[in-house]
Amino acid sequence: MGQSSTSLAPARGGLALALALCLAASQSLQADEHGDGEPVGRQLEEVVVSAERQEQSLLEVPISVTSFDSDVIEKYQITNLKDLEVRVPGLQFGLDSPATIRGIGSLYRGVGGDVAVAQYSNDLYFDEPYGVLSSMYDLERVEVLRGPQGTLYGRNAIAGAINYVNKRPSHAGFGAGVQTEVSTYNGYRLNGHLNMVLSDMLAFRVTGEAQSSDGVQENISGPDQGGRDDFNIAPQLNLKTDRLEVNLRYAHFQQDSASELRVPVRYPDITQEFHENPLDGSPSEERNQFYGYSHYQPPSIRDGDLSNVIDMNNGGTTDVDRDAIGLHVDYTLNDSLTASYILGVSDVAIGLLDQDCDGSSVTGSTEDPFLSASAGVPYADCTIRARFDVGINTHEFQLRSDGERTSTLAGVYVFDQDVYNEYKLYDVASRAAGVSSADAIPLEFIFGAPVFYPEEGVENVFIGEHVADGSYQFLDLWTDRVVESLAGYAHINYQVNEQWSATAGLRYTEDQKEVLNDRLWVVIDFEEEDPTDDFVIPARFNEQNVVDGNGEREQFSKMTWNVSLDYTPAVNRLVYGRIATGYRSGGITPGVPDPYQTYEDEDLISYELGYKADLYDNRLRVLLSGFVYNFSNYQQPIRIRRFQPSIQDIGVIANLPDTFLGGIEFEGKMLLTQYFAVSGYYAYQTSSMGSLLSSDPVNPRQQFEEFTFVDPATGLTRTTYLGEQFDLEGNELPNMPNHKWSLTGEGQFNLEENGLVTYALTYSYTGERFNRIFNIPNDRLANYGRFDATATWHSVNGKHRVSGYIENIFDTIGMMELESNGWSSGYYQDATLTDPRLMGLVYQWTY
Repeated sequence: MGQSSTSLAPARGGLALALALCLAASQSLQADEHGDGEPVGRQLEEVVVSAERQEQSLLEVPISVTSFDSDVIEKYQITNLKDLEVRVPGLQFGLDSPATIRGIGSLYRGVGGDVAVAQYSNDLYFDEPYGVLSSMYDLERVEVLRGPQGTLYGRNAIAGAINYVNKRPSHAGFGAGVQTEVSTYNGYRLNGHLNMVLSDMLAFRVTGEAQSSDGVQENISGPDQGGRDDFNIAPQLNLKTDRLEVNLRYAHFQQDSASELRVPVRYPDITQEFHENPLDGSPSEERNQFYGYSHYQPPSIRDGDLSNVIDMNNGGTTDVDRDAIGLHVDYTLNDSLTASYILGVSDVAIGLLDQDCDGSSVTGSTEDPFLSASAGVPYADCTIRARFDVGINTHEFQLRSDGERTSTLAGVYVFDQDVYNEYKLYDVASRAAGVSSADAIPLEFIFGAPVFYPEEGVENVFIGEHVADGSYQFLDLWTDRVVESLAGYAHINYQVNEQWSATAGLRYTEDQKEVLNDRLWVVIDFEEEDPTDDFVIPARFNEQNVVDGNGEREQFSKMTWNVSLDYTPAVNRLVYGRIATGYRSGGITPGVPDPYQTYEDEDLISYELGYKADLYDNRLRVLLSGFVYNFSNYQQPIRIRRFQPSIQDIGVIANLPDTFLGGIEFEGKMLLTQYFAVSGYYAYQTSSMGSLLSSDPVNPRQQFEEFTFVDPATGLTRTTYLGEQFDLEGNELPNMPNHKWSLTGEGQFNLEENGLVTYALTYSYTGERFNRIFNIPNDRLANYGRFDATATWHSVNGKHRVSGYIENIFDTIGMMELESNGWSSGYYQDATLTDPRLMGLVYQWTY
């Protein structure tokens, strides 16, 4: 789904801004030098990161890291993941999706697959974004580590890691702050913190956040979606003596928001009552939900360009309740030896309630609510109620030794996770879903004996207690999963001399996964030829892959390692080479035939060369890296062709061999004058998948192959048609733009006794990419860019700030991810879109 030429204007403006700033940069570096070669003006501030589990200068760490401290977060108004994404090379997010770094992401969370990016909030691991951060207020810093980090980070860091580090209680004295914000869409935000010294050894800090806004997604036939209503409070205690530091943090997060929904970007042909079978053109058994609809195309593309507009009669809410506890204990045994214990406990309940799942505003007629008002035929008016309960407990023990030349970190990591998922679908337009189980007719009456069941001994159960009251529930899917992990690791740095040092890390991990329950119940509606006939035959199909705790259990283990060699030719300069392996454990997919119920580990080896330096008397910072990844068994959901006992295509998770990924990344900042600087990044990536055959059921141009086989159940010869298979070899990894860049110009005006004004203008660009591994034209996501601007007045005493900002100045909307459906749904597509223009005013007081 492309964009019209009008959407290219911001992109051209971004290129013009880039050329202008680069020209100014080349001239300014020369003009600002005295005759003796000594430059004037400010110097770049040191950036501190904890990429190697200790605080170090960014220029000392042989890893690709992007870090934002609290000042930068406030300056650029970085308040959510979408703001973070456009400012970090290689980083992508989607709606409810885990992070993707350098093209390595997670596309199959629904079946329990591991994420690719480890995310930590104060050393507490999590693999879903809900309830972790509200607006990034009171953060010490945010770090994005690119490349495998599996040696020091305990879970799923094959692509990288993201660290959110909150400010701890300070023993320096009393402190307080308030931040208020008003913004478009009736938005407001109120944040505050209080820091108190309770005794010589004890300090206390509490942070509170509340924010609310109307929906940013315009809904033609219902309430606008994408609003916010968050509350977050986090008290902390810090005990500090000469040898001991204990920090205890509790965080409670609540959210009750109007859910952000996927936006339809492609409708089926509204003139067809039934979707057309691509094999022979015959009408399918699947009715066209959009038959006779009032729109022939989605309102999101009504003017050619994308817009965040939907037309749905159900919106729904997202309810989140998370409680998290983090405990850090550090004890200094002697001048060179420190022991640490880190405890993390998190429990989150997530509810996606009454969200629209038919993508339309079709309603029933007055005469018959089970026939559409638009076309007088059966239709769907469905909503989803999903529930996710995730409990995580982690324990980590560390021992750090710092000698004259050697620094060593060794530790043990224990991880336990319990996940309960439940999906309930309701359809008030379904006659069968509203009929009591007392009126149901046995499947034996419909089909005759014997009746086929998914597993021997598992009998069909009718609607029963779930839908006996006519609640219109037609599907109930729930799973219980447990993950346990144990790891031991060691990380050592040896300083050979003043210029050369070497680093090596080793980690052994054991992952045990168990599926305790995996059930599916669905109502089957045997529709009569006359759709107005009241005679409905509801039946309930029962697929119990795992029943009542008699689960399937698998164990995975792996040794990962990394080595790097660092050369420091001068102060604040680093040249490094790094080799690292990455690991993501295999998993279980209940309900598929053997031998596909499990899939193997994903492994890679990465090679990276980097250069970091502060040049021109610390007025120019350069961060440059080039990398190559080789996967031995890349995990992906595909369709495998099975020939026994019958010919069919089944959806599985498989491992692709010989997948390649490579690229370069450049980040830089330049102080052009005493009052003006430019900063930004450019990232180029390319990839090539390994060879594996798979059919593609959502390809509108799919072709079919004819197969003749003997039915093992009847002995009769049958003919079937299956979608043509494609070799994935050479295709690009999904959600990986080849080009991504951002450029910021920032400066300040000194108003003397009236304070200081700082300002920044940023253009961010995300290039084209494919949303799926098949790389067909229908999967292509168009490039997009956005301009952001901020301006802040600072009082002379530094206690007051007033900021104004505009995000996405030209209101340019792009696709972050795309969901495609097959011919039985008319190739319907919906997408996660970027945010529209947002403006706000912020006041901040700090004591």
